[in-house]
Amino acid sequence: MSNSITFIGMDLGTFRTSAVSSNGHQAELETVVGWPKDHIAESLLGKPVVYGSEVIEHRMSLDFVRPFGHGVLKFNSHTERGLDEKQVEKHRKAARLLVDQVVSQVEPNPSGPIYGVVGMPSRATIVNKEMVIEATRSAFDAVMLVPEPFAVAYSANRLSETLVVDIGAGTIDLCPMFGTFPNDEDQLTIPFGGDEVDEELYNRILEACPDARISKKMVREIKEKHGFVGTTEDHVVISLPVKGKPTDIDITEHIKHACAKLLPPIVECVVELVARFEPEFQDCLLNNILLGGGGSQLKGLPEQLEIALQPYGGGNVRRTHDSVYAGATGALKLAMGMPMEYWSKLENSRAVSKAKAA
Repeated sequence: MSNSITFIGMDLGTFRTSAVSSNGHQAELETVVGWPKDHIAESLLGKPVVYGSEVIEHRMSLDFVRPFGHGVLKFNSHTERGLDEKQVEKHRKAARLLVDQVVSQVEPNPSGPIYGVVGMPSRATIVNKEMVIEATRSAFDAVMLVPEPFAVAYSANRLSETLVVDIGAGTIDLCPMFGTFPNDEDQLTIPFGGDEVDEELYNRILEACPDARISKKMVREIKEKHGFVGTTEDHVVISLPVKGKPTDIDITEHIKHACAKLLPPIVECVVELVARFEPEFQDCLLNNILLGGGGSQLKGLPEQLEIALQPYGGGNVRRTHDSVYAGATGALKLAMGMPMEYWSKLENSRAVSKAKAA
């Protein structure tokens, strides 16, 4: 039976979702779902639902949603983000569709069960976890949720004496590794991430040049290409239409200040978390900090974090080997390493739950 099972590891990200499967397939999809606004748009697109980058390409003709934007469903409550029940249900529907789409792209065995491990923010609430499990219900026969930084550590074989800092679009998650599954109280989640950096950069550019035309998508791409923490000898100059005329704008200081917003909360939480442990463990954690997630790719971030930690005894900071698939790969390794009786119990439990719901 085990030969017919498909195991899937998934990093269900706020901005980007990635998955890898035991059959060797992998998939990456921007975490956004769209529906044609009318029958003309649906006829043009040739489909009732659109995913990922195709949504952004055709966004003018779509009603779209980022189901986990700003940590919604995964960490923050919908009331904190000002969503009513109708909007929450729309986010839930989008999440279900997105998970189904990503799973289909890794081509699971259609004749066997699908078992998955999915990453979550470190301090996600029970309600958030239930929402994510609901999103996976039609795609997986059994699913286990794990802290996202734990999956990153598992991928890198850094399961002991390591502090993982996973920098996503919606949250920053910190998790110390001591050779066992981490307790909730040992972890921290910051409700802040790349989305806030994008917003800061967007506002700074428009404040400096009010007549410039720029989109949030353009800002994100600028950050991913030019983003840095600290100083740089290079000037970041972009061309934007200003009153219809292409104009070169130097945004070096704007991108510097926007990206710098990530550093203080990370330092504060690293110091707070490390201080909970005995002195010899504090040194181990500070000297083995692993950065994961898309935000880890900002130029100069490891070096600036080391400098900021000098008053606390210093630190050694490195990036994960793969910011896109590290979490999904670690989740897959964990899924394939779990005893089969564990998965059987989970599958039976889900079957009972479905029967009760029916």
